Amino acid sequence: MRATIKIIAERAGVSIGTVDRVLHDRPYVKEEVRRRVLEVMEELDYRPNRMASALATSGLTRQFAIIQPTWESYVGAAMAAGVEKFRRERQDYNVHVTVYPYPQGQTEACLRLLDQAAEETQGIALCAADCPPVRQKLEELAERRVPVVTFNSDIAGGRRMCFVGEDAHHAGRVAGDIAAKFLTPGDRILLVYADHGYSGHKGRADGFLERMEERGFSRADCRVEETHDDYDETLSAVTAALAEEPDLKYIYMANRSVPACMEALDRSGRAGQIRVLAHDNSPETRSFLREGRLDFIIDQNLTYQSRKALELLFDAVVEHRVPKRDCFYPESPILTEETC
Repeated sequence: MRATIKIIAERAGVSIGTVDRVLHDRPYVKEEVRRRVLEVMEELDYRPNRMASALATSGLTRQFAIIQPTWESYVGAAMAAGVEKFRRERQDYNVHVTVYPYPQGQTEACLRLLDQAAEETQGIALCAADCPPVRQKLEELAERRVPVVTFNSDIAGGRRMCFVGEDAHHAGRVAGDIAAKFLTPGDRILLVYADHGYSGHKGRADGFLERMEERGFSRADCRVEETHDDYDETLSAVTAALAEEPDLKYIYMANRSVPACMEALDRSGRAGQIRVLAHDNSPETRSFLREGRLDFIIDQNLTYQSRKALELLFDAVVEHRVPKRDCFYPESPILTEETC
């Protein structure tokens, strides 16, 4: 029986896609795997017909993975729209994208999905916390030549191909610049973000504090709360700040728990008395803006992020083109009641 790519893949214990990459001397194949595939080819006396190989390759499914937190409502829908747009744009290339969600904050679940995706796909788009275990996993994937593009939140110092998402530090600086126009040094400010492990939110917080200092404010003027994007934690933190800070003038919501902040303001009877700036043009924040309960929104294009991350993986795996930049930032428009 004549050897086929499928038989070689089964004998070598790899996917058909891996055999194809070895045949065409493409990157992202671990050296020991490449040697094993070549040994099986020699054992089976495999002599590929180049035209037939090209036809077979055109029928291969390109497998990509998106590993991300379990995003609900607006964020999940926006990211899914980006995936669907990528699928439509690449429908002639037999592209298959699998989304692997994990509970936000559960790093072990994320690491397990990275291992699974590395075996089943040719490239990974990743949104995860910036922590040592994730950075170590990126190191392992790089050694195995599995390309990874981070999106929405970057992994500082991690061996990823590039990052797609908001320039969080710059967005935070913009937020600080806006706040400074309505305040004077010594005014009390509340900053609420997720936590320091989520680089997107940490970048916003750092940029905000940096710009406020440049405008003459002290860090002591700003009360900072980490609420892990949790509604109840945010409600409790904002409620406490309102009770303990009678002179609070400004709230910067650097995470997504804006509805909890609005509830705390309503309960305290101080809604409309304190300026509030938030991120992301979700239906809820847009409604708050139109009602005059929220003053500004700094938006980011979530659909662009998932689509662009997959596009860059496709270019690397199929077209063999490496990204020309380390970071790809969408626009971050500032929305008011008149522009939302």
